[in-house]
Amino acid sequence: MALNNTTAANATAANATAHQVFRYKLSEDILQLITYFAKKHQYDDRHSYKEAWNDQWLNDNSELIEREISRLQQLGYKGDVIDKMFKAGRYYFREKKVVEDENNEDSEDRENNKIKKEKKEKKERQYIVMHPDTLKVMDAHLLSIMKQANFKPANAYKQFCEEHMPLIKVEIARLLEATTMDAEQMSEKIKKTYKNRYYIMSQQMKSLD
Repeated sequence: MALNNTTAANATAANATAHQVFRYKLSEDILQLITYFAKKHQYDDRHSYKEAWNDQWLNDNSELIEREISRLQQLGYKGDVIDKMFKAGRYYFREKKVVEDENNEDSEDRENNKIKKEKKEKKERQYIVMHPDTLKVMDAHLLSIMKQANFKPANAYKQFCEEHMPLIKVEIARLLEATTMDAEQMSEKIKKTYKNRYYIMSQQMKSLD
């Protein structure tokens, strides 16, 4: 009887774990975006992949990401949602695509495609990546005010602009030289980047609590 009780308890625990895993799955909209990004950057090294993820993907999909974070937290998920998204693409979708390519291409085709993709992605990154010094200033500013009782991202960004307008102007000018975007689009890009730096840092802090 004791053995049966143990077996039943184990089965119940397993079912609860399975239900929890299913409950905290990423939404289909997010999974599709992650899959596309992972396939697009499948031949990047880790540094380049993460750089594109932080500077491009998080910025371009900020609204969907915010909604997904809110959804999972309401369901009771306590982990780092952005880290969960990153790992889903880097360690699953990306590797899955590599296996498919190995099965469908000969070595010469695979190597040629790899070279083409590396050149294309390297060129694209040159157009979208913000300067590391700008990101460091954003992070430092956020760290200095994030724990204030009346902290709000919108107000924080306004303060950031007031304190670092020369830096922002230099960054916009630098990006304008290498892109077809106008100054207004660049300003919006900087705003989105600041906002996403906040969400990344806030998620990291929650995971440490």
